[in-house]
Amino acid sequence: MPLYIRDDEVRQLADQLARQRKCNVTEAVRGALNEALGHDRVKLADRKQDIAQILSRFDQIEPVRPDLTDKDLYDENGMPIL
Repeated sequence: MPLYIRDDEVRQLADQLARQRKCNVTEAVRGALNEALGHDRVKLADRKQDIAQILSRFDQIEPVRPDLTDKDLYDENGMPIL
C-alpha cells in the first residue's frame, strides 16, 4: 500500500534522512517510525512505573481516622467545621 507524502517539507526531510542513512526513502521512513514508536513505548512504560510508585506510596499511608464521616466535617447548617 503506497504512502503519499503531499507536504514538500516532509518529503525533503525524508529525502535528507535517506541520504544520511544511505538508504532509500521507504527504509528511512520505516526506521524513523520504528524509532519513534519505540521511544513512545519507553515513555509510556516510564509513566506507568511512575504512577505505580505513586499509588504504592498512597497505599502505605495509614488512614487518619477510619471512622470519619461527612457528619464530622460539617455543622448542622451544612457549613464546614474547619
